[in-house]
Amino acid sequence: MSTTVTPDSPPLPAQEPGGQRRSPASPAPPAPPAPRAARPHVVAFDLIRLVIMAFVVGVHTLAFGGGQVTVVLGAVTTIFHTSRELFFLLTALVLTYNYGHRGQVRWLRFWRRRYWLVVPAYVAWSLIYYAFDGPGRGPFPAAFARDLLHAGARYHMYFLLVTMQVYLLFPVLRWVLRKTAGHHVALFAAACVYQLALTAALQHHLVRTGPVAEWLNGAGSGVWLDSYVLYVVGGAIAGWHFEQICAFTRRHASARTVSLVAGIGVVAGLGAYFAEICLGGATPAAASAVFQPVVVVEALAFGWALLAGGLLWSDRGAPHRKFFAAGSASSFGIYLAHPLVLQGLLYVAGAVGVLAAVRGAPAVLELLALLCVAVPVVYGASWLIASAARRTPLSLLLTGREYRPAGDRRGLWRPRLMATLTRRTLILAVAFVCTFGVASFASANIISELQRTTYTATYSMKVGTMTRSYEVIGPVAALPDSAPVIVVLSGIAAPVSYEVKRDYLTPYVNTGQAELVYPVGYKMSWNAGGCCGQAAQHDVDDVAFITSLVAAVDPGHRHPIYVVGYSNGGRLAYKLACSAPGLFDGTAVVKADPDPGCVVSRSLTILQIAALDDTAVPYAPGDKGRESPPATVQVAALRAVDGCSESSAKTPHSAMTLTTWADCSSGARVGFAVWNSGGHGFPWPQGSTPSAAQVIWSFFTKTALAPLPK
Repeated sequence: MSTTVTPDSPPLPAQEPGGQRRSPASPAPPAPPAPRAARPHVVAFDLIRLVIMAFVVGVHTLAFGGGQVTVVLGAVTTIFHTSRELFFLLTALVLTYNYGHRGQVRWLRFWRRRYWLVVPAYVAWSLIYYAFDGPGRGPFPAAFARDLLHAGARYHMYFLLVTMQVYLLFPVLRWVLRKTAGHHVALFAAACVYQLALTAALQHHLVRTGPVAEWLNGAGSGVWLDSYVLYVVGGAIAGWHFEQICAFTRRHASARTVSLVAGIGVVAGLGAYFAEICLGGATPAAASAVFQPVVVVEALAFGWALLAGGLLWSDRGAPHRKFFAAGSASSFGIYLAHPLVLQGLLYVAGAVGVLAAVRGAPAVLELLALLCVAVPVVYGASWLIASAARRTPLSLLLTGREYRPAGDRRGLWRPRLMATLTRRTLILAVAFVCTFGVASFASANIISELQRTTYTATYSMKVGTMTRSYEVIGPVAALPDSAPVIVVLSGIAAPVSYEVKRDYLTPYVNTGQAELVYPVGYKMSWNAGGCCGQAAQHDVDDVAFITSLVAAVDPGHRHPIYVVGYSNGGRLAYKLACSAPGLFDGTAVVKADPDPGCVVSRSLTILQIAALDDTAVPYAPGDKGRESPPATVQVAALRAVDGCSESSAKTPHSAMTLTTWADCSSGARVGFAVWNSGGHGFPWPQGSTPSAAQVIWSFFTKTALAPLPK
């Protein structure tokens, strides 16, 4: 391990070839036993951490930067999805490498030290993301507490929650390793069997009802340790036998071997991916899911290839080592910050039209733009943020690393600082901060309550074996019976807070004219048939959920109740029209087509919203687009079901044209709003061009198109 030890590490004791220390030349008085030094730093880990972080940033950029999951995007995603498994392998390996063979570990001290580096960052970043999302996320502190319990602040916070579970149970894991010494191959095999069975059940829906199904539903959320047993156990076994594994790897590792093993992982992942699509009829999103049996093969192959590559790099002098060491030191901060950077980049790219152009490009060009431009930008910007934060007293909160001023490598600043503060000063400071915080919070909430015209509340209900939730935004004053309740089905991968900002419907609540209901999709997706996301993959019964929700939010049907669905949510709106006709008094579908198996056969009042340059839903036959049928063909089919004549009212509104058919024999109405541009995005107000919210409100309420309420 000479090439893997840092120059700062303490020298290893000199030994004879037989393994015994050399006797001193002359007798010396026995020295008191020195405390056990920390094990030397493994330089190869620096390279490994940076590669895994590239996988993390890559998979999130593809998931949220790309449009609908194409075959090409899904193929790369199925490779990058191994990032979480690799992280847990590395986490357990490093823990066991450092603590596995120690004689006695003070576990309270161990937990105090480990949680000190994770919990503040977990709370701080959960609060940052909560604040960034605004009040649409739910009332404080209930929604924030829910985020902490379920890692709900952002899609990547699960890693911190699971890591804390690993720390909690590490003494048990260490005990198991000691008790099973000599049988670690059998232990590893048992963990493999468990992981394969779990992922097979999740991917292929082997159990649908009963307690096991509920447990699988929790395991599929990915926020509990039972989802990653193999990778924690496998990493711990690797850490326990680290020297032997390194020796084996050095004997067999070469650039060709590393490429071969990594290639085996890639071929296995892509083979399973294309088999599910071509033979199983799965969508690219479902075929590239993170929890499936082939990920076991991918993760173990990539894990060994990364270790071998890291050892080869370190054994050859670790070129550019300072660069990789700096990246490794900032990796936790990069992980914490990159979703915020990605969200900001997508917002800017969407505002200037770049995002629509990228999503509308051919699949290969879209992939290249995301991987070669977006990923380096997100990675680099997150690295800069993490590096800058590490040089401030906020380092612990923002990067999980204690702040040390320049030149103070031994952390002497802390005792010097504490020596200047008396107990009385500390007590007064804590009392002041607590009093000021409580007073500020109370006064802000009192003022907010006095001025508030709307409320936001979160509710849950049991639907089958699942607990589903929804958020209601309504006026504080009683809602008139004539005012509508509007159920909004969000697009894929969009939390409720983002959908609230995107659809511009809240002004109608602020003025007491409507109540909005936002159902929460399963892992931010809806099961609308063959597409898209994990709701379809897990065959979630979203029709039953929305049907139960309507009865809960408007018992007795006192109010007109409408549904608005965007993209994946629009598909579900169509599925509801096919499966539960008459549930809503009107439907607005924003840039979506029904699933091929869904054919609307009963009349309904419906508004179809489209764009001439939408590359997901083509405007007319022959136009570019991934879905079918074109918007004009779908509107013609709706008119035929409603018995509408050719007579229509067509009204241009700057860059949007609204066409309505109000003479349908069924008494229903059909509307068709078309924007000249905007791609697959939700139409926002731009100058004299109205937003989709204005058109939807006008259509539902049979009123003239008007500006948004102020």
